[in-house]
Amino acid sequence: MVGGNSEAQRAPGVRRLRYLGWSVGVTYQAGSPGGIERDHLLRLLDEMAGHGMNLLNLMMIGYAWFDPGHDGYCWPVRNERLRHYRDAECRNASDAGEFVSGVIAAAAERGIEVQLMMNWGIWNPERVRCGYPGAVVQVDRDGHPAGWLHCPDSPDVRQAGLDEVDDLLTLYDHPNVTSYAFERLSYHDDRFCFCQHTREAYEADRQAALLNAEPDDVRAWKAVHIGRYLGEYVAHVKALRPGLDVWLHTTGELGWGHDPAVLARTGVDCLMPGVIHSEMTRDELYSMLERLAPHACAAHFCVRDRHLAHYPIWIKTPGIIDTVLGWLAEYPGDNLAGIVFFNETAVSDANRAAVYEGIRRFA
Repeated sequence: MVGGNSEAQRAPGVRRLRYLGWSVGVTYQAGSPGGIERDHLLRLLDEMAGHGMNLLNLMMIGYAWFDPGHDGYCWPVRNERLRHYRDAECRNASDAGEFVSGVIAAAAERGIEVQLMMNWGIWNPERVRCGYPGAVVQVDRDGHPAGWLHCPDSPDVRQAGLDEVDDLLTLYDHPNVTSYAFERLSYHDDRFCFCQHTREAYEADRQAALLNAEPDDVRAWKAVHIGRYLGEYVAHVKALRPGLDVWLHTTGELGWGHDPAVLARTGVDCLMPGVIHSEMTRDELYSMLERLAPHACAAHFCVRDRHLAHYPIWIKTPGIIDTVLGWLAEYPGDNLAGIVFFNETAVSDANRAAVYEGIRRFA
């Protein structure tokens, strides 16, 4: 079970973390249509071990909404309803080319735990509807869609989310897969969702019309409503793989329905807040981590220096990376459990070197 830093870990001048590692898109932002290769990950494992890292997070989905060259699941899918969403170009998504199982075992030999990660509900609408015809994208009051983010109030959407994690964790049923992480299972923000499913869900709970509700009432409802979905999802994962830690990628946005006070009741073991995706000050970083306390947090630290479609990130430099790692080392709270650097496939040599130099603070 993940926890915050103990007094022993907080020796003067040193901050020891339970987790340090890389987050890697198997196809997401990879340089070729087939995604990364086995040898790339084996070299990375040796590099990680040499620098004292102990966690490899593998992102097992790509989406063309942000990365036009890659779209779909990154493993040999077994469920017939999900097969329409397999990325046929991905090396690891074919039976003949699958290599992640070997990487998981190789990581164990190096003392590096593996975490599998999905982005719940961010799917190509046309492709996911081939297996789940009732799946709908979230819409605002005027019917405008929230990109590719699907609505958790749609029964087919919830079923697709359960089916994909079943398929993934059944294939990679290895003791060195010690945790599972996911992003979303949420609303897009305060402007969403107003589809028929969500309007009916709100009316059933509140005996009132969503379109007439006050913003504070909607936020309060979202927290309880999404909290229930999160609890069901986490319970499903833990029933499938008893003993597996479950992490949630979130900064606790109330517009998402991710109220930190409610998250404590969902069974999530660790929060993975996005850090420095957009420009952020030290005070903003500390405020976010403090607001998420007492939840254990592993900072999902974006160290990329390449823009994406539909997603203008803050381009990082070695100086920015060094500064932010200094902030994290000096964070006064006790709920910082780790740092996971994102996305290794899209990081320059200079930024990679800055990461390895910077984490010496935590040795």
